[in-house]
Amino acid sequence: MFYHYFRRVLHWVSRRVNEMALRDIGCIGQSVVVGKGVKFNHPECVSIGNDVQINDFCWVSTAKEITESGRPTLKLEPRLSIGDGTYIGRFCTIACINKVTIDCNVLISDKVYIGDAMHGFLRTDIPIKAQYLWSPGPIRIKDGAWIGINAAILPNVTIGRNSVVGANSVVTKDVPDFCIVAGNPARILKKIDPEQSQ
Repeated sequence: MFYHYFRRVLHWVSRRVNEMALRDIGCIGQSVVVGKGVKFNHPECVSIGNDVQINDFCWVSTAKEITESGRPTLKLEPRLSIGDGTYIGRFCTIACINKVTIDCNVLISDKVYIGDAMHGFLRTDIPIKAQYLWSPGPIRIKDGAWIGINAAILPNVTIGRNSVVGANSVVTKDVPDFCIVAGNPARILKKIDPEQSQ
């Protein structure tokens, strides 16, 4: 009995926390569903379209400043947008210090990492975690793409329209429209002919 009551209280608290986080989103559409344990850093930098679903325990991280030991703090203006009808699976991480654009009707499986930033590592006098983050370039995932479970989308990459990224893949280069890629690093396995699929 106590366990059942305790679970209901936790569920209620989780819903209230998520509702509070959504109130701070920079721009949000209708019918947005957010699962339990979803965390937003600087939600004011995030734009979410209509009919978006973000599942349990995702981390949506935007950074408005970065630091490095012995150097000044740098201010940032990250922009993260999630288009209409996009589905984001459980335990995903989306990290943005520059620009991440997820277009409409994108399917993102569980445990996917999407990040436009890297840790600096050139200084040998301090640990890597104490060095500035930096962005080699923005990320864009175009309409209708499917990102497989446990894939990683690295900075300065565009995933083409209706393209498929296989499970466990690491995408380091642009993927054209209507392609299937897989591997580490991901390579094109097949091109989908839009004419034949009609």
